[in-house]
Amino acid sequence: MTSPQPPRPHSGIAGAAIDEETLHLPLTTPGPASTVRPTAPSPYPQRPPFQPAPAPAPPRPQRRPERWEGTGFRPDIQGLRAIAVVLVLLSHAGFSFAEGGYVGVDVFFVVSGFLITSLLIKEVFDTGRISISGFYARRARRILPAASAVTIVTALAAWLWFPVTRLEAVMQDAFTVIVYVINYRFVAESAEYLNAGQMPSPFQQYWSLAVEEQFYVVWPLLLLGLLLAMKRAPRRMLNLAITVCVVIFVLSLIASVLITDAAQSTAYYAAHTRAWELAGGAFLALTLQTWKKLPSLAALALGVVGLAAIVASGVLYTEQTPFPGYTALLPVLGTMLVIVAGTARGENLVSSLLATGPFQFVGKISYSLYLWHWPILILGPLAIGAEPGLLLNVVLLAGTFAVAQLSYEYIETPFRTAKLLKGNIMGLATGVLCSLLAVAMILTLTLGFSKTAEESGPVDLEAVEEVEDLTALEQQLSDGLEIEQTPEGLTPPLSETEADRPVTYGDGCHLDTGTVELPEGCAYGDTDSDTQVVLFGDSHAAQWFPALEAIASEQGWSLINRTKSSCTPVSVRMESDVHEGEYVECWDWKAEVFDEIDEIQPEMVVLGSSDAVDLSGPNGDEATAWANGWTETLERIGESAGTTVALTDTPWATGEFSGPDCISLNSDAVSTCVSEEPYAIVNEDFRAAGLEAQEAAGATVIDTEQWLCLDGKCPVIVGDISVYRDKHHMSTPYARSLTGVLFEALPAI
Repeated sequence: MTSPQPPRPHSGIAGAAIDEETLHLPLTTPGPASTVRPTAPSPYPQRPPFQPAPAPAPPRPQRRPERWEGTGFRPDIQGLRAIAVVLVLLSHAGFSFAEGGYVGVDVFFVVSGFLITSLLIKEVFDTGRISISGFYARRARRILPAASAVTIVTALAAWLWFPVTRLEAVMQDAFTVIVYVINYRFVAESAEYLNAGQMPSPFQQYWSLAVEEQFYVVWPLLLLGLLLAMKRAPRRMLNLAITVCVVIFVLSLIASVLITDAAQSTAYYAAHTRAWELAGGAFLALTLQTWKKLPSLAALALGVVGLAAIVASGVLYTEQTPFPGYTALLPVLGTMLVIVAGTARGENLVSSLLATGPFQFVGKISYSLYLWHWPILILGPLAIGAEPGLLLNVVLLAGTFAVAQLSYEYIETPFRTAKLLKGNIMGLATGVLCSLLAVAMILTLTLGFSKTAEESGPVDLEAVEEVEDLTALEQQLSDGLEIEQTPEGLTPPLSETEADRPVTYGDGCHLDTGTVELPEGCAYGDTDSDTQVVLFGDSHAAQWFPALEAIASEQGWSLINRTKSSCTPVSVRMESDVHEGEYVECWDWKAEVFDEIDEIQPEMVVLGSSDAVDLSGPNGDEATAWANGWTETLERIGESAGTTVALTDTPWATGEFSGPDCISLNSDAVSTCVSEEPYAIVNEDFRAAGLEAQEAAGATVIDTEQWLCLDGKCPVIVGDISVYRDKHHMSTPYARSLTGVLFEALPAI
């Protein structure tokens, strides 16, 4: 047991042991240089030589965070928000002078990059860290309540008034809104040729919010990683972050330019082609202290130039402008210049203008304005049964301002400022709850109150009754023009119209725009037959596949399908419907098909093509180039095929809605779809030039208009069959019903 008492002299007995642990004294051992002389034992204990106590170490100085002077509330940025949202609203309302108003989204991106990075970098200098949970909690309170409210209301309004033909797709859009990937859903949809011409989604505006949400997920984590890599030294982290920001700006801009040339829709919606715009704003935030030293005259000049660049791009750009790409530099750099001008000390004319009352009011409610305006413009006319137009859109936008003000006062502000929700846990819980409410609404509408037909799979084409002859068909067309009430058991059901496609799409035998190589196993009918027939052309040839397959099976032919989306069989170079520039894959694919025809030498080649073709740089008159292309194709095929057949193009919808959409909206007045949303033959010049060339080349020409229209009027329902699946393709049941009349028109082989 250790003693609390100080040590005492030992007894003087030679050889007595000393317990080091008990006495708390170190044992001393002479060093090698010591001289030990035998002496009588000392009556006193040995003590170590006196050593003064070491001076206490001075306290380590606490590293005080470096100071970072933020910006506080920026009235000029609030004014920039106003300009951005007004440009978007004017463009979407249909004002011709603001056709390029889509650049307002680019302004929002730069502003978001600047503000978010300003908050994060100030947190780094103030606290030496980044609270990821705190950041996400603040974003959840700021963004999700209003976004979820608009999602819920839009889903309900779409269920009430949107065509049932598009309802399932719209609910899918709503779900991708909630998980912040709707921008990439639009990328996938825009790459699908058959989606062209469909009604726009009432959730279209959320794509930009999805891009920003994706930025919010990645950017704080990246900055936190840089901070940790620099051992929490704010100044070193700042310098590295500036470098990273510049790299992102350059690489993303290059990607934007290249992808805009190759696939504009992808570049428009994708986050990786928009990241440079957010990085531009982030760069300004990271270099904030530099811009504060800007002279007032320089700030004024930059502000004027920047504001002019934003307005000029909104006024001068059109839907034909290749965007984003390099053209997005004008609004992006313009926004950056305005922000720089407002960062400088003192006031300047531009910043003062943006700080005035009207700009501040619109900027304050800009988020709600942006969220609400699009579904109101899309669903408003459907709700009141009015024809969309500029005047109606102006009225709807006026109502949007009222709705946005209410949304700001009673949704945005309470959730953003409520003390109860200030904590990180409550903020995150608020975001989760808002998202769950939106999910619950979508599930309720799609499962509990579904308007779509029960799953029945593809239409049974074998059960479709074929038209007896042309006389019977004319009578059916005449009866179809008189139909008012949508028949029960309409085929295909309106809710399944979008999925109604020939089996060649699912088999991979109808090629998408990017594929060139000919697939194997694309023979139908009697695949062992020596009588080979080739169906060659674009989707307007593919729509005849159901009838030709039935004929091939009945006649013992082997039907080889060679069709490709938006790719005419005519020997012309054409612009792409999906990609920017020439549709090179189409030209290369046609060469593959020509070579195959030379090799197999089929008994018959059936050609079909849309007449709505955008030629790529024709020499001289386009109609003449079209005729020459037909001549070249038919001569090339005629060298190897026994006979050639050319099917004329089918009618196109000339109104806003496709046949199925119009039927859905006018189920008790179907004749409205014939009188007010008619189908008709389009591109008469190309049609006439093609017919002349086909007849001159000795091809069998089949005029298909007589099978779809009577006296220039084209019914949308014949019997109990919906004639069209979209704005310019027949439904598969209707094509199958024409099997008999098509066979009678084909030459004997």
